[in-house]
Parts: sequence; C-alpha cells; structure tokens
Amino acid sequence: MRGFILLLLMLCSFKAVLAEVKTIRAIVSDSNAPPFALFDQDSNLAGGISKDILEALANHSQLVLQYLALPRGRVEQWLLRDDADIACFLNPDWVEQPEQLLWSNSLFNTRQVIIRRNNSPAIQKMTDLLGKRLGTDRGFSYPEFDKMFSQRLLIRDDATSLEVNASRLQKLRLDAVLAVDLAYHYYQQTHDSEGSAADPFLGQSQG
Repeated sequence: MRGFILLLLMLCSFKAVLAEVKTIRAIVSDSNAPPFALFDQDSNLAGGISKDILEALANHSQLVLQYLALPRGRVEQWLLRDDADIACFLNPDWVEQPEQLLWSNSLFNTRQVIIRRNNSPAIQKMTDLLGKRLGTDRGFSYPEFDKMFSQRLLIRDDATSLEVNASRLQKLRLDAVLAVDLAYHYYQQTHDSEGSAADPFLGQSQG
C-alpha cells in the first residue's frame, strides 16, 4: 500500500532568512482540507494541524508568523522567488523543482483513500477505476494517476474541497473521490457521511 508522506517544506535559504528577519512568511492554502487547515468566515486561518505546527515553530524560534493564503498552483513559485519562507503539506513528487527546496524530515504519514457510494462495489485494484469520473482537488498533483488521466482512462474532475466533491458524489455526478484518510475521517465527524465508504488506495504508481 502506497502512503503519502506529508512534509514541512522550507526554502534552502531558510536558516539565513531566520537570522535576518523576525517574521516567518508561511503559506497555508484553503486548498488544504480540514483538519490540515481550518478557516473562519473571513478566510483567516483559525485552527488545524498546520496552524499548530507553525505556531510551535514560531514560538521556538521567537518569530512572528505572517500567513500567506495562496492557491496550490502558486506555492512552488513563491518559495523559489523567496516571496515566502515555508509551506505546509507538500511532497517532492508534487512540485516541478524539488531539488531547489529544502525538505524537512517526515512529520507524519497519511494514506490516500478512494471514497465511493456505499452501494457501489469496493475499489480493490486500479482497473476497478477504468472509465470512472474521479473527484479531485483543484491544483493538486496525483502522480499515481497522471498517466491514466492523460490517456483518458480516468476522468479527472476538479473541485475546491472534499466537501464539494462528497456532495457531487452523492448526487451521482462523480463515481469516486480521491482524498487522504485524515481528511476523510474529519469529514465523517463533521458531515453526514452515512452514504459513503472509503477504500485504501492499492494501485501502483502510474508516473
């Protein structure tokens, strides 16, 4: 079973930056599903794993946090241009120039799951997905599925959040949804998920 390693990502010059400034410019996008990031009605970061990690880092370093709300597709370029110092929940497989960035050790592991309606057959192997429309997160990279998406063996259908994708799934607009286990478990605690089930992703990398 292939699990995703979620990493805290930092610029190569991060240590030098800390020596010169008293602020950490931290990217936390609303594309990070709860419980990774929780936003209030004014789109301010109000809680979640990312906030806990960044506040602990800032307190330890005696620095002030400045949050930058960016869409996923702009994160790498902001880091490379030194417009931001740090970003949460990225993976070297998800960026174009991972060698230009300094990666921390793994903070924790999470597992990708495929959410389906509970009255549909379990998804046990990659071929069970052939021809299906998959709900995905806008701006996210899915290396295991890229080849099948490009060949139209699977249909990628982006949305802004797991909540939107789960709703579309129950309305029969999707066949399945790609998510990670922590996000799905949080969704189960905060929404009516009685009509859905989740299967661990068992396929091999398609990259």
